[in-house]
Amino acid sequence: MQLRALRYFNEVAQCVSLRKAATRLYVTPSAVSRQIEQLEHFYGASLIERNPRGIRLTREGEFLAQAINATLRELDHVKEHIANSQGVVAGTIRMFVSEGLISSMLAPVLAKFSQQYPKVQFQIETGSAPRIADAFRAGEADIGLTFYMPPCAEIEVTHHCDLWHRILVPQGHPFTERHSVTIKDLAGQPLAIPNATFSTRQIIEAAARKEGVQLNVAYTTSSVEVQKCLARTGIALLVLPQAARQDRDLGDGLIAVPLLDPLIERVRVDLCLPRQRTASIAIKTCQSMLAQIMADCAI
Repeated sequence: MQLRALRYFNEVAQCVSLRKAATRLYVTPSAVSRQIEQLEHFYGASLIERNPRGIRLTREGEFLAQAINATLRELDHVKEHIANSQGVVAGTIRMFVSEGLISSMLAPVLAKFSQQYPKVQFQIETGSAPRIADAFRAGEADIGLTFYMPPCAEIEVTHHCDLWHRILVPQGHPFTERHSVTIKDLAGQPLAIPNATFSTRQIIEAAARKEGVQLNVAYTTSSVEVQKCLARTGIALLVLPQAARQDRDLGDGLIAVPLLDPLIERVRVDLCLPRQRTASIAIKTCQSMLAQIMADCAI
């Protein structure tokens, strides 16, 4: 049995699709099928079931998927430890990040990090704080960067900072002439914001209730990119915490106007690591860079 077969099956288990797994592995679906057939022959059991809707793992397949996932993680850690012992910063960093922090925090750090340490690879997933907490509990995350990480025994919040809220509007919008806006200024404005499970919406709606302002939530979406697309077309505004408070022209067709209101709380960002796991040099270095950009936000 080859390591390739285990990696192929791991992709199938994650995608629950032979075609999607093949695409991610840059091979043909038939190549994936052959590797799974080898595993089924080795273990003497069916690992997947095919049906008109696609495939699903059998009970035996689910057992194997859990074991393979843990094994591959351990092998990755061994690879990192060997690299560290040789003084080489290498390996794979699995990051789980809130989408709203990618452009302002994560992307600048990765640009600098990758120039200095080109042998480090990244697996980046986006999600809400509860989803990121689940990833830590499952041992899937090396670094987490999110808004308001819930308390969790498996997670250590190593650094945090508070960000200001900004209103992102297209070029030519009346708000672009303003130094700042308040919650009252949002009355009647079409907004594109995430659902009520997100802290940004909770903060904005709480302030609006206190001010007696009726918000016009025209679009509800958790995708920041969708929100930005709607804003660029001029049919909605979006509210987004921003690391660089002084930057107004974001260079993507949108202008960031500070939302300054006594009733608007700043939003906390948490940088997290697994509590009971020794971090590799690559993880520690990346964490240090993220901590620095968070410290700069407090200035």
